[in-house]
Amino acid sequence: MGCSQMRSSAALVVTTLLLLLAFGQASSSPQLQHHLRKMLDVGGAPSPSAIVSAHGCADPEELMRVSESSAGSEYSGVPEYTVEITNTCLDCIVCAVHLSCGDFANTELVDPATFRRLAVDDCLVNDGGPIGPGELITFQYANSFIYDMKIKSASCKCT
Repeated sequence: MGCSQMRSSAALVVTTLLLLLAFGQASSSPQLQHHLRKMLDVGGAPSPSAIVSAHGCADPEELMRVSESSAGSEYSGVPEYTVEITNTCLDCIVCAVHLSCGDFANTELVDPATFRRLAVDDCLVNDGGPIGPGELITFQYANSFIYDMKIKSASCKCT
């Protein structure tokens, strides 16, 4: 079962349990009430990240989001792009994040502790270190085209 299917199934289960809780049917389980209330304290309704993180960090690649956007251009006219890598999990620490990055090259040096190319189609984020819940890693690069970066691998086994 894929992560999106698991999230959909979990959302259905949580919605059903919330209805039972609202109508007093789940009141016999204090543990259930505690977990449901904890997820609701996040902001009203449980998000898919809250549902997945309630089950642990089963699929760290699915917990990370990469977005790229135009950031204008250098003085030379070369387009610049901003990359944001976000840990969308509410209570998971993710590390050893690698991106598929093709043959990434940049006209200016990106801080290698933030982002660096290890090999063709393998770039390391945050020097492999931990990225906390909701934390955002961002950097800019300049090139004549945008690279299609995606999460290649990640781990929740961070020391």
